[in-house]
Amino acid sequence: MKKYIIVLCCLVFSLSTMAQKLEQGSLALLNNVGKANFQIEFLSIHGMTENDFSKYEADWETDKLTVVAIFTDYANRKLKGKLLLGNFPKEKYTVKAIVNEINQKGNYDCDIVVLGSNKQVIAKITGVRAKGGVWGTKLNLIKDGAENTGKKFGEILKSELAKSKK
Repeated sequence: MKKYIIVLCCLVFSLSTMAQKLEQGSLALLNNVGKANFQIEFLSIHGMTENDFSKYEADWETDKLTVVAIFTDYANRKLKGKLLLGNFPKEKYTVKAIVNEINQKGNYDCDIVVLGSNKQVIAKITGVRAKGGVWGTKLNLIKDGAENTGKKFGEILKSELAKSKK
């Protein structure tokens, strides 16, 4: 009986990690674009707003730049040239990571939103989740989570871009 419960728990956990879903629109407009502006918005870090977290963690404004760079770098690695994300404010499209939560372990829960030039939502993918770190400081766990979430983010974008070509 214990084996069945363990197998069932593993199945439930594995399904929950694959729960990302294209909620709205399509990424077809991003095919053959080459590059897109990238933004990230942190709604909750360790149960605090980003503003409150920056008061609690004095170096956050500096550390945030590193976290965003890690996230973007790993997303771009997984995209493998299908789309380049970066600080390109003049580009027609913006890909935005909305980080709903970073918990104490550095696990991320975020959504992907693709915006057009006049900030209209073109596509939205919800439920992008990835694990943080195993040990270390709060910042190290957040950085580990940025790496893993960036990878997941890039994989999902690449997959959705491929689906939209069909």
